[in-house]
Amino acid sequence: MEPVRRRGYNLLHAIAFKARGLAMVPPLVLLVLCRRWEIESEWAIWGAGLPVFLAGTALRVWAQRHLSYRLRTDPRLAVTGPYAYVRNPVYIGNALIVAGLAVMCELPWAVPLLVLWASIVYSLAVRFEEARLLKRYGEQYERYLHRVPRWVPAIPALLESWPDGARATSWATAGRAEWHCSLLLLLPAAKELISHGCGS
Repeated sequence: MEPVRRRGYNLLHAIAFKARGLAMVPPLVLLVLCRRWEIESEWAIWGAGLPVFLAGTALRVWAQRHLSYRLRTDPRLAVTGPYAYVRNPVYIGNALIVAGLAVMCELPWAVPLLVLWASIVYSLAVRFEEARLLKRYGEQYERYLHRVPRWVPAIPALLESWPDGARATSWATAGRAEWHCSLLLLLPAAKELISHGCGS
């Protein structure tokens, strides 16, 4: 596990954290507008892309169940659910969503480029987030940093025992909080409309 260093906020990391949502807009626009090297097989692209998209959405919903600060006033540190395996399940879910959308937009060649872009944005953002959480939760978060990896999931049996997540939000409530993910499916649909409009 990487060493934990107490440090102040870095301006680049803070900007990346604040703009992480906006930073993903240009790649999504690219998916809709780019028509180079498309794969014209509806069943294949949706069959391959939709499960990846749904896996990313499900991971976000699962994480949302344990993010008490988003759905309640309880300021607990999230260490249950997917947070017992990896520190940034929401960002991993976002990368899966973008990868699935790239395939559904008939651009599977763009998957590594988009995942690389997401990795750069989120790697900068998490450094600000970690510094902020370390300042807020102190030793509790420092122990969490030592035991749970940032990106590659760990086996929970090898980790410190954390609370069991009995206070997790319901799946329905978490799903409602993440309903906006389903709107992203409009992107490949919009691309189809644009393509048919240009082809007519």
